[in-house]
Order: sequence, then C-alpha cells, then structure tokens
Amino acid sequence: MTGASAHVLVRDADGVRNLVLNRAGKANALSAAMLAGLRRSIDRVAEDGIGMVVLSSASPTLFCAGGDIEEFASGAAQLDAQGAGLRELMAAMARCPAPIVAVARGKAAGAGVMLLAMTDIVIAAADLSLVCPEIAFNMYPVMVQVALETKISAARARQLCLSGQPLEAAAARELGLVTDVLAAGEFDALAARRLAFYCARGEALAIARRARLRMEPPEAVVQRIEALEPLMHENFSRPGVQEAIRAYLAGLRGARAD
Repeated sequence: MTGASAHVLVRDADGVRNLVLNRAGKANALSAAMLAGLRRSIDRVAEDGIGMVVLSSASPTLFCAGGDIEEFASGAAQLDAQGAGLRELMAAMARCPAPIVAVARGKAAGAGVMLLAMTDIVIAAADLSLVCPEIAFNMYPVMVQVALETKISAARARQLCLSGQPLEAAAARELGLVTDVLAAGEFDALAARRLAFYCARGEALAIARRARLRMEPPEAVVQRIEALEPLMHENFSRPGVQEAIRAYLAGLRGARAD
C-alpha cells in the first residue's frame, strides 16, 4: 500500500507501514480527511501483510497539534465528520493486530496525545511535550481521556485533561506513556537506531501485541469511545465555547499577518 495523500504519507517497506503526518503549515492538525486516511491504512494492516506500523511526523520540530479546530469550528457537519473520524481511528488503533510504534518530538496536543497513547511504543525526543489544552476553551477532552487510560490510571488521565499543563518526555516515560527518551540534538540518528532495534525484534513485539489484545480486549475500549463521543459534541455546543475558539483562531490569523 505504498502511496501518499497530501497530509498523510504512507510508505511500506519490509513489512513495516510508515504513516507520516505531513501538514507542517498547520502544525499537523488532524483534519477529517487525515483521520480517515490514517484509519484506512491501519484497517488494512492484516490484509496487506504488515507486521508493524510506525507513526511519525515529517516536521523536524513537532508531532501533532491536535484536531483541526478551524475545520470543526466551521459547522456542524465538519464537527460530526471529525468526531466520526476520531472514533473510527481510535477503534482501528485499538483493534490493530500489528504493534504500533510512534516516533515523536516537539509538541503533541489534544488528539496528538491520543495518537501517542494508542500506540504500543513511543520513541520520544527529550523535547517532546504532551498537553491537553481543551480546558482553556472550557471543554473537556473525553476522547483523549479514553486513549490515555489504555496506558495510565484514570486518575492520572483526568489530571492531565483537567490541568491543561504540559507533561515533558521524562515525566511521560515515568508514567508509562513514553518508552524511550533520546537526546533532542541527535534525535534523528538515535531514533533511527532505536527503531531498527525494535524492527529486528518484530516477532517479540507481535507476541506483546497479541498478549495486549487478549488481556485488554479492544472492544471494551471501543464501547467506551462510542459511549463518550456524544460528550465531545456537547462540549462544543455549550454557550461560549465556539466564541472562545473563534477568538483564538482570530488571534492566530492576526499573528500570521504580523
């Protein structure tokens, strides 16, 4: 399935599917089309004989700023499309028969945190920072909480979602959200070496993934996602939320103009 779309590059080699976020101009903000593209690529893993999925960013300075708020703030249909895309991608990641490895540096926010939480291994630069900024808009990231709880306790997940404070790479490793923390200055070379280490141990990672699927049945996660998705939409429909988002977007446009 080697191929590419505008903002998600898909490259298969030696049984590894590389999914590369490629929207640096919007800080890799996830549009509905990007969510759908990622989901399709993960859904086809077994059919295409893929033994490992690697998720990364084409940008040398950031991983993913979250959902494309400009898109979902533009109307109910766009919000519904993003909600469905997020739900379906999370379900695909939860069910994926192959191990999923993420390589990340810089900022991971909102849905970007969700992507990292749904993986099996995160190779992180020391400059990786995870943050759930939704609380600043008087919103609560229920879907991110579900993803976080696949790796950490409910109490710590809520703490991250409620505080809106960044979690640095070393602390994320202590929590179990990150597997490896590598020096930022040499990250590309070090991450390539570490990824090669995991690829050479694909059989062990496959057993680990199968064990996880047996001990943590993905359907339980999928049911929680489906149960909480309506709250994501309720978040956005409350008075003042859309106004706060529009004011934030206006500020961004003003900064770009300057």
